Amino acid sequence: MNRTYNTPHGIMECYENYLVFHLASNGITGDTAKEILSFAGEHYDTKKYVFIASREFPSPISPAAYKAINPKYMVGLAIVSENDAVKQEAYNEQGLYKGAFSYFKTVAEAADWAATVVRKS
Repeated sequence: MNRTYNTPHGIMECYENYLVFHLASNGITGDTAKEILSFAGEHYDTKKYVFIASREFPSPISPAAYKAINPKYMVGLAIVSENDAVKQEAYNEQGLYKGAFSYFKTVAEAADWAATVVRKS
């Protein structure tokens, strides 16, 4: 089930129960989020998954981006970065997402967490 999508906003790597999105654009609006999530929706269809956002640099995420999420299928969100400014953004965004939410320094840690989140959802 592994597949890579080259979206206009970054690379999305889809695995069995999680995806890793490497943000390449500066900022995510509600429309941008809908476009990105359409790739996930096409890949996972009605299967539950966790979205792992790998962010190397701070990038403004509009609250409208979180409204584009279908929590029935996207059951978790992890933000991965070693950048302290991104970590602060993650804490600021946490209240915008109602599902499982966490911050990690590595994708491997986030992927382990994702398996637990999907299993418990």
